[in-house]
Amino acid sequence: MELKDFISATLTEIQQGVQAAINKTLSSKTNGAINPCWGTTTDIGSGHIQNVQFDVAVTVVEKTEGSAEAGIRVVGFKLGGGGSGSTETSNVSRIQFSIPIVPPVTTIGA
Repeated sequence: MELKDFISATLTEIQQGVQAAINKTLSSKTNGAINPCWGTTTDIGSGHIQNVQFDVAVTVVEKTEGSAEAGIRVVGFKLGGGGSGSTETSNVSRIQFSIPIVPPVTTIGA
């Protein structure tokens, strides 16, 4: 999965999950509120922003099939030689970042 697809799916699932939980709570007349907002939806402001923290391991894979190339590859430590077959080298990097979101709210009359 590409990083952009992972981020998109994660943020979408969070928003949909929070909204589904709000809807379920409202329909069951449960006491309490999920992500409450007093007033109206126009009262949603910077105080409702939450950060979604990402800590992602990204793997870059380089795959060569068919006849092998002679030479030195630093990442895969492939030294010399020839022949045929398949070689795969990978490099893992860690990326940390956060995305601010305003999740769905339950509005509570003031």
